Amino acid sequence: MLSCLCGRGLRAALFAVFSVSFLSCLLAASGHAHAGPQVIDRAEVFTTLAGETSPSISAQVSLPYQWDRLHPATDGQAVFRLHVAVPDLTAPLALYIPRLGNSFVIRVNGKDLASFGTLPPDPYDDSVTEPQYFVIPPQLLAADTRVEITVGTQAGRLGGLSPVIVGTEGEVRPMYRRTHLWNVEGSRFVVIVSAVLGLLAMLLWWRQRDPAYLYYGLGELLWSVQTLRALLPHSPLPWPWWGVIPLASFFCAPFLLCRFALTVMGHGRERLAQACGVFALVAPFVATFAILGHAPWMIPAWQAVILVVSISMAVIVVRGAVRSVVWEQRILGFAVAFIVACATRDVLVLRLSARAYEMVPWTRFAWVAFGVSLAWIIAERMREDRAAIARMNMSLNDQLAARNAELTAAFERERRNEKERGALEERQRLMRDLHDGLGSQLVGALRVAQQASSSREDITLQLREAVDQLKITVDAMQETDGDIPSVLGAVRYRLTPRLQAAGIDLHWDVGRLPPVPGWGVREAYQLQMLLFEAFTNMVVHSGARNASLSARVMPDAAGGPDAIEIGISDDGRGFDVQAASAGNGKGLANMRMRAQALRAGLEIRSAPGQTRIVIALWP
Repeated sequence: MLSCLCGRGLRAALFAVFSVSFLSCLLAASGHAHAGPQVIDRAEVFTTLAGETSPSISAQVSLPYQWDRLHPATDGQAVFRLHVAVPDLTAPLALYIPRLGNSFVIRVNGKDLASFGTLPPDPYDDSVTEPQYFVIPPQLLAADTRVEITVGTQAGRLGGLSPVIVGTEGEVRPMYRRTHLWNVEGSRFVVIVSAVLGLLAMLLWWRQRDPAYLYYGLGELLWSVQTLRALLPHSPLPWPWWGVIPLASFFCAPFLLCRFALTVMGHGRERLAQACGVFALVAPFVATFAILGHAPWMIPAWQAVILVVSISMAVIVVRGAVRSVVWEQRILGFAVAFIVACATRDVLVLRLSARAYEMVPWTRFAWVAFGVSLAWIIAERMREDRAAIARMNMSLNDQLAARNAELTAAFERERRNEKERGALEERQRLMRDLHDGLGSQLVGALRVAQQASSSREDITLQLREAVDQLKITVDAMQETDGDIPSVLGAVRYRLTPRLQAAGIDLHWDVGRLPPVPGWGVREAYQLQMLLFEAFTNMVVHSGARNASLSARVMPDAAGGPDAIEIGISDDGRGFDVQAASAGNGKGLANMRMRAQALRAGLEIRSAPGQTRIVIALWP
């Protein structure tokens, strides 16, 4: 329902645009007289064409006098003589000329009133670009005032003279201001808007590479160049080059805007759009030939091509806009219809109206409708982009939530698996420690008990070692968090009775030690078994009476991390370290293996009366 109502509204709006345009054409063509200032549309003229030495015979002509129509491709000069009946010689007389030039000199009753440029005209000066307003002082007036206007013209510069409007300042000045507002101030507004919109579109094309922005940006910039001509009575380039550039811009801009409209409507690759691209490329050459080749007939011919292509484009765009449910296409359809209607009005006025020479074209200002459509398109696309970004954010949040849930579940599974692996490894460690430690001790005790020569003390010693082994294994199951004094205290507690039974007095010297990061049950067990092995060898083989255990922090001389140094010494008989390492005993080998598992240093020095074992731990 909404789409149907919008389509009907667009059709009604388009009908209103064409109706108003058609009525304005009829009003402009009718040329009804109205009360107010005097309009002088007849004059006596003397023309001098380029290359002639004397003026032609005078003739009465109707104004406007369009030099390019009457003397195509020819420079020259015309002198117009007008007679004005002045009822009040005490008040100033206002003179308003909508179009005059390219250069001029105005005399009133034989005395100079105003001038512009030189005769013949300078290639940089062109007074046709803006309306002219003069005030004749009372001292120059007469009952039958003769006004002589000399006009210098160059071919192709739209020189000539429009009807002259005379009256009081109160009557004439508002007419001049209104024309100046539309023709000069309005053109300045169009130049600024077109340049800004063109640069904005080119920036969008540079960032997004959307061809629609490229066509629109180039079209608007060219339109601002061709409109700029109406603002510069002193051109930046000499004629005819300043004629070629605005004309080429005028010839090229409509085709670019047609292609822009077709691209937005989704017809950018059809034949009409491709033809617009070809015409836009050919247009500068046509304009150059029309001006430099003195072929003014090419200008209306090319304007006819522009009109045909524009109407064809408008049919496609408006028909698509009526059927479309996309607002940017509907706004563009209305803008195209409005511009084509204004262009049609301008063409009809130029062909049918007697006042066409001083006409202010509607198309110049209707062109801004393309800017409105572009602004709407940009706003609509930004809204769609924001909506798309919002949808993407929602989808991304959903995906992140789902992924987070998956990661949480995977983490929980991994944590459970890690816990199960830890428990399994701990069971395997206990089984290995019981087998290698307690099991071997029990097997040794069994063998001693089976020998007939074994004494009770030998069996007791083997069983005590087995019990100590079991106790150390149980102690190693306690988490120490890298607290070395706790590990050493557990060893002292378990081995002191054995040392005392062997008659060995243990001296304990353990200072404050920092915790070792990353230490767990496995590392504590390895250290305890290393110490157990050292004290067992001391009890069994040394015959010592005094022993000591010390532990302290030793700074690194090279500036590296400090080490924890654990030292064990006794005053026993000593032994040959190299021979013991090469023999069949496994005590020293087991100690080195456990030190390597701890990534610790192990140093063993022995001599009669002095055996010392040093273990270096690095955090």
